[in-house]
Amino acid sequence: MPATCPFKGNPPSGPQSPAVQSPLFDLNNPDAKIKMRQEMDRITERQKHIFTETFPVIFKEYKRNGLVLFAKYFSEFPHYKNIWPQFRTLQDSALLASNELANHCSVYMSGLKEIVEVMDDEEKLTYFMARIARSHVKWNINKYHITNMLEGVDVVLQRSFGDKLTDEIVNAYHTLYDVIGNLLDIQKKLVVVKRPF
Repeated sequence: MPATCPFKGNPPSGPQSPAVQSPLFDLNNPDAKIKMRQEMDRITERQKHIFTETFPVIFKEYKRNGLVLFAKYFSEFPHYKNIWPQFRTLQDSALLASNELANHCSVYMSGLKEIVEVMDDEEKLTYFMARIARSHVKWNINKYHITNMLEGVDVVLQRSFGDKLTDEIVNAYHTLYDVIGNLLDIQKKLVVVKRPF
């Protein structure tokens, strides 16, 4: 199993940029659809099978696994809590026990579940990724925010599978997060921002 996160970026420190207002997406952009398809094609049939087999095990304890993932995420990148408005007023020491984080973890894990469920349907996946991108673009979330979660993902995988965890499973999830990050960047380029004059 890899000891370090291969996609770890160099994020800026401190508070994030303010939210962008009213993002819209042109889902009919043929160039973007081609790029999205190329990204999604990086996920092999074998990896899709791995997700189908493994994610239900992870999702059985989705609340706990979500909290484990975000506990690792915020311990590595404490300033990331400023991305989400519901976390900004919480003390770091109170964040992990908060209802706000518990709710966010449930939404996050449900989103992953939906990605796994629609992976074979290009139209549904394109729509779903655009929806995810829309919710992330307004908070100025970038690919490195996604791929910097991989250390937490590794902890969840180890917790869920123990000595049954293989490099193949780890690599499949790392590829998935890399693809999601790239899809986010592709979708961000489609954003049209409405600005007041």
